[in-house]
Amino acid sequence: MFANARSNQAIGIPFNWNADYANGKNYAEYDLLTHKKNDFYLIQKNQVIRFGLFGQGMKLFFEMCDGSFNLNGRRIEIEYIDENSEVYHLTTNFEDKDLITYKEAYADYNNVQGIQKSNIKSINFGYKTTYKKDDTQFFFQSVVSLPLENESPFIELKLTSNKSMNGHLVFKSRGIEIERFYAPLEANRTGQINWTIK
Repeated sequence: MFANARSNQAIGIPFNWNADYANGKNYAEYDLLTHKKNDFYLIQKNQVIRFGLFGQGMKLFFEMCDGSFNLNGRRIEIEYIDENSEVYHLTTNFEDKDLITYKEAYADYNNVQGIQKSNIKSINFGYKTTYKKDDTQFFFQSVVSLPLENESPFIELKLTSNKSMNGHLVFKSRGIEIERFYAPLEANRTGQINWTIK
Protein backbone atom coordinates (compact mmCIF):
# COMPACT_ATOMS: atom_id res chain seq x y z
CA MET A 1 0.00 0.00 0.00
CA PHE A 2 2.75 2.48 0.94
CA ALA A 3 4.72 1.89 -2.27
CA ASN A 4 1.88 2.49 -4.73
CA ALA A 5 0.49 5.86 -5.80
CA ARG A 6 -3.12 5.07 -4.86
CA SER A 7 -4.53 6.92 -1.87
CA ASN A 8 -6.60 4.73 0.47
CA GLN A 9 -9.15 6.18 2.87
CA ALA A 10 -8.91 5.35 6.56
CA ILE A 11 -11.95 3.64 8.08
CA GLY A 12 -13.66 4.91 11.24
CA ILE A 13 -10.91 7.32 12.34
CA PRO A 14 -8.64 9.83 10.53
CA PHE A 15 -5.65 7.42 10.25
CA ASN A 16 -5.35 3.61 10.21
CA TRP A 17 -2.20 1.57 10.69
CA ASN A 18 -0.94 -0.70 7.93
CA ALA A 19 1.83 -3.26 7.45
CA ASP A 20 3.19 -3.92 3.94
CA TYR A 21 4.50 -7.48 3.54
CA ALA A 22 7.44 -8.72 1.46
CA ASN A 23 5.08 -10.83 -0.71
CA GLY A 24 3.26 -7.70 -1.95
CA LYS A 25 0.24 -8.10 0.34
CA ASN A 26 -0.70 -5.81 3.21
CA TYR A 27 -2.44 -6.08 6.58
CA ALA A 28 -4.37 -2.97 7.61
CA GLU A 29 -6.13 -1.95 10.83
CA TYR A 30 -9.45 -2.48 9.01
CA ASP A 31 -9.84 -4.88 6.11
CA LEU A 32 -10.12 -2.59 3.08
CA LEU A 33 -12.94 -4.68 1.54
CA THR A 34 -15.00 -5.90 4.52
CA HIS A 35 -14.10 -3.03 6.95
CA LYS A 36 -13.67 -5.70 9.65
CA LYS A 37 -11.13 -4.73 12.35
CA ASN A 38 -7.84 -6.65 12.27
CA ASP A 39 -5.70 -7.53 15.29
CA PHE A 40 -2.36 -5.69 15.60
CA TYR A 41 -0.90 -8.71 17.41
CA LEU A 42 -1.53 -10.92 14.36
CA ILE A 43 0.84 -8.91 12.16
CA GLN A 44 3.43 -11.31 10.68
CA LYS A 45 6.39 -9.25 11.91
CA ASN A 46 9.01 -11.29 10.08
CA GLN A 47 7.24 -10.43 6.78
CA VAL A 48 6.88 -6.65 7.32
CA ILE A 49 8.85 -4.36 5.01
CA ARG A 50 7.01 -1.09 5.81
CA PHE A 51 4.77 -0.03 8.69
CA GLY A 52 2.88 3.18 9.40
CA LEU A 53 -0.33 5.15 9.04
CA PHE A 54 -2.50 6.23 6.12
CA GLY A 55 -5.47 8.57 5.84
CA GLN A 56 -6.41 12.17 5.03
CA GLY A 57 -4.65 11.72 1.67
CA MET A 58 -1.33 11.00 3.44
CA LYS A 59 1.02 8.05 3.90
CA LEU A 60 3.44 8.08 6.84
CA PHE A 61 5.61 5.01 7.42
CA PHE A 62 9.06 3.65 8.13
CA GLU A 63 11.13 1.15 6.19
CA MET A 64 11.64 -1.97 8.30
CA CYS A 65 15.03 -2.72 6.72
CA ASP A 66 16.74 0.48 7.89
CA GLY A 67 14.26 2.41 10.08
CA SER A 68 14.18 5.57 7.97
CA PHE A 69 10.87 7.42 8.01
CA ASN A 70 8.90 8.46 4.95
CA LEU A 71 6.46 11.16 6.04
CA ASN A 72 4.14 11.94 3.17
CA GLY A 73 6.97 11.69 0.63
CA ARG A 74 9.77 13.18 2.80
CA ARG A 75 12.54 10.90 4.00
CA ILE A 76 13.62 11.65 7.61
CA GLU A 77 16.80 10.22 9.18
CA ILE A 78 18.11 10.64 12.74
CA GLU A 79 21.75 10.42 13.87
CA TYR A 80 23.70 10.87 17.07
CA ILE A 81 27.14 12.47 16.69
CA ASP A 82 29.40 12.15 19.74
CA GLU A 83 32.08 14.51 21.04
CA ASN A 84 34.70 12.78 18.83
CA SER A 85 32.57 13.29 15.69
CA GLU A 86 31.68 9.57 15.58
CA VAL A 87 28.34 9.18 13.78
CA TYR A 88 25.73 6.71 15.03
CA HIS A 89 22.96 6.10 12.50
CA LEU A 90 19.93 5.68 14.77
CA THR A 91 17.76 5.32 11.68
CA THR A 92 19.34 3.87 8.54
CA ASN A 93 20.70 0.83 10.37
CA PHE A 94 19.77 -2.80 9.89
CA GLU A 95 18.89 -3.89 13.45
CA ASP A 96 15.59 -5.65 14.26
CA LYS A 97 12.71 -3.32 15.05
CA ASP A 98 9.64 -3.81 17.26
CA LEU A 99 6.50 -2.15 15.86
CA ILE A 100 4.63 0.44 17.93
CA THR A 101 1.21 1.97 17.34
CA TYR A 102 -1.28 3.45 19.77
CA LYS A 103 -3.98 6.07 20.13
CA GLU A 104 -3.93 8.66 22.89
CA ALA A 105 -7.52 9.38 23.97
CA TYR A 106 -9.47 11.12 26.72
CA ALA A 107 -13.05 11.09 27.98
CA ASP A 108 -15.00 13.80 29.79
CA TYR A 109 -16.80 12.86 32.98
CA ASN A 110 -19.63 14.48 34.90
CA ASN A 111 -21.60 13.33 37.96
CA VAL A 112 -24.93 13.16 36.14
CA GLN A 113 -24.09 11.28 32.94
CA GLY A 114 -20.86 9.52 33.97
CA ILE A 115 -18.19 8.95 31.34
CA GLN A 116 -18.97 10.61 28.01
CA LYS A 117 -17.79 9.51 24.56
CA SER A 118 -14.02 9.19 24.36
CA ASN A 119 -12.10 11.49 22.01
CA ILE A 120 -8.87 10.58 20.24
CA LYS A 121 -6.14 13.14 20.97
CA SER A 122 -3.41 11.64 18.76
CA ILE A 123 -2.60 8.61 16.62
CA ASN A 124 0.98 7.32 16.84
CA PHE A 125 3.32 4.84 15.16
CA GLY A 126 7.01 3.97 15.22
CA TYR A 127 9.42 1.40 16.56
CA LYS A 128 12.00 0.54 19.17
CA THR A 129 15.34 -1.09 18.55
CA THR A 130 18.79 -1.72 19.98
CA TYR A 131 21.67 -0.38 17.88
CA LYS A 132 25.32 -1.43 18.41
CA LYS A 133 28.50 0.05 17.01
CA ASP A 134 31.87 -1.10 18.37
CA ASP A 135 31.57 -0.94 22.20
CA THR A 136 28.62 1.48 22.16
CA GLN A 137 25.04 0.30 22.46
CA PHE A 138 21.90 2.42 22.15
CA PHE A 139 18.31 1.67 23.00
CA PHE A 140 16.40 3.83 20.53
CA GLN A 141 12.66 4.46 20.34
CA SER A 142 11.14 6.73 17.74
CA VAL A 143 7.39 7.42 17.54
CA VAL A 144 5.66 9.74 15.08
CA SER A 145 2.69 11.46 16.75
CA LEU A 146 -0.18 12.94 14.74
CA PRO A 147 -2.23 15.16 17.06
CA LEU A 148 -5.84 15.61 15.95
CA GLU A 149 -6.40 18.92 17.77
CA ASN A 150 -4.65 21.58 15.66
CA GLU A 151 -1.14 20.82 16.92
CA SER A 152 1.87 20.09 14.73
CA PRO A 153 2.97 16.48 14.15
CA PHE A 154 6.16 15.53 15.99
CA ILE A 155 8.57 12.66 16.57
CA GLU A 156 8.98 11.54 20.19
CA LEU A 157 12.49 10.16 20.48
CA LYS A 158 13.90 8.23 23.46
CA LEU A 159 17.59 7.36 23.59
CA THR A 160 19.65 5.41 26.12
CA SER A 161 23.37 4.68 25.81
CA ASN A 162 25.47 2.15 27.71
CA LYS A 163 28.05 4.90 28.32
CA SER A 164 28.08 8.65 28.94
CA MET A 165 28.38 10.76 25.81
CA ASN A 166 28.49 14.48 25.06
CA GLY A 167 27.09 14.82 21.56
CA HIS A 168 24.28 16.06 19.36
CA LEU A 169 21.09 14.65 17.88
CA VAL A 170 20.84 15.45 14.18
CA PHE A 171 17.67 15.37 12.10
CA LYS A 172 18.06 15.08 8.34
CA SER A 173 15.76 15.10 5.34
CA ARG A 174 17.04 13.20 2.30
CA GLY A 175 20.57 13.34 3.73
CA ILE A 176 20.57 17.12 4.37
CA GLU A 177 20.71 18.36 7.96
CA ILE A 178 17.56 20.19 9.06
CA GLU A 179 18.22 20.68 12.76
CA ARG A 180 20.61 19.60 15.51
CA PHE A 181 20.31 19.62 19.31
CA TYR A 182 22.93 19.37 22.01
CA ALA A 183 22.09 16.05 23.67
CA PRO A 184 24.45 14.85 26.42
CA LEU A 185 23.73 11.30 27.58
CA GLU A 186 24.36 9.76 30.99
CA ALA A 187 25.15 6.04 30.95
CA ASN A 188 22.00 3.92 31.24
CA ARG A 189 19.67 6.93 31.66
CA THR A 190 17.04 7.69 29.04
CA GLY A 191 16.94 11.05 27.34
CA GLN A 192 13.81 12.18 25.51
CA ILE A 193 13.03 14.89 22.97
CA ASN A 194 9.90 15.76 20.99
CA TRP A 195 10.94 17.12 17.59
CA THR A 196 8.32 19.07 15.63
CA ILE A 197 8.50 17.72 12.08
CA LYS A 198 9.86 20.39 9.75
